[in-house]
Amino acid sequence: MQEFRFIHAADLHIDSPFKGLKSVNPTVSKALQEATFQAFENLVNVCLERRVDFLLIAGDVYDGADRAPRSQLRFLNGLKKLSDAGVDAFVVHGNHDPLNGQYSRMSWPERVHTFKEVPSWVTASRGNIPIANIQGVSYPRSSVVENLLPGFVSPPLDNLFKIGLLHCNVGGNSNHDNYAPCTVDDLCQMNMDYWALGHIHTRQTLKQANPTIVYPGNIQGRHPGETGPHGCVLVEVDQNGSVGTEFIELDVVRWESIEVSIENIQGIDDLVNRITDRLVRLQSGADGRDVVCRVTLSGRGPLHGQLVGGNTISVVEEEIRLNQSQESPWIWLERLSDKTFPEIDLEHRANQDDFLGSILREVDGSEPDDFRELLAEVFSGRRHQLKLPEDDAQRKLLIKEWMERARWILAEKFSVQE
Repeated sequence: MQEFRFIHAADLHIDSPFKGLKSVNPTVSKALQEATFQAFENLVNVCLERRVDFLLIAGDVYDGADRAPRSQLRFLNGLKKLSDAGVDAFVVHGNHDPLNGQYSRMSWPERVHTFKEVPSWVTASRGNIPIANIQGVSYPRSSVVENLLPGFVSPPLDNLFKIGLLHCNVGGNSNHDNYAPCTVDDLCQMNMDYWALGHIHTRQTLKQANPTIVYPGNIQGRHPGETGPHGCVLVEVDQNGSVGTEFIELDVVRWESIEVSIENIQGIDDLVNRITDRLVRLQSGADGRDVVCRVTLSGRGPLHGQLVGGNTISVVEEEIRLNQSQESPWIWLERLSDKTFPEIDLEHRANQDDFLGSILREVDGSEPDDFRELLAEVFSGRRHQLKLPEDDAQRKLLIKEWMERARWILAEKFSVQE
């Protein structure tokens, strides 16, 4: 078997709109608009710098089914650059960019292979020497709720390394739509050596070997929930078919989320300084990247009373943003949230033989399922009402958080001030 190397990337979401930001200045807005384009350029440059034999893209090249001409041109130009350097690209489309979406007609380089809605095999070569067989499939439409693996065909009868390229949800990950659902066992039965997966935006290796099964995550975080480094995976295959992987960061704007405790903070000016110091340290560790950060205030302290009333939170947000540099690399405070508590010894109050103590003990001894009927009306699914997570474990965890918050609210409202 020939030694070779390739890059596995997924979920490029080129031209993602980055919706939902509370407030953004022009500098941040421009950087976010270009972030997915620049992350893709980084991907192309990594392929060239690492001298890979080919690139695999496991779905969601574009952010929407109707591909904007600008998005297609930027993608085309990147693949032309690779093709001119002798690097092949193998692409499948996923739920965001299915085959039935609208697109502009363009002449794609000869070295670009896009898989259709029926799984098929193609051979990757170095020069005239075959090095791997690749089988993939694209989504014909945005909603593919069936397991696509039964449509895959048996691999060719040769000794080449075999790769599966699939946009899917393995194990029913509740944070993503359950498209092309399958299991690790399903993948293991397909006689592949490596599964190049897409759709889940969190980097993870589901199986180390025989076969190696990898989600590289998306190349650029798209919202405050996609924190930390994002990029692609460099895969190296030796003469024995053994696989080695290396994660390579590609993101341009990094999303982060931190907690800042109000303990021992006496005034709003001290709070502004503490948050600012944390943001500066965070930005210095981002290796020259711009950073968008969500900050949550936590802990107990005398400042709690000021934070829960009036417009203190919005004033602190505005002050911090005014003091932040507009020069890249910058850091932007995306949102400041208050999850602080008053200076009350909750356990002590729960042990008191009074009305508040009785209520606190009642809530503390309850289980999430005890509140299912009570919450049924609130979470009935009607418009403008809250939606509970579908996953049972996540639902119980969320209700537990609400129960704990309710205990503190009760303690604050009913405690007698000495």
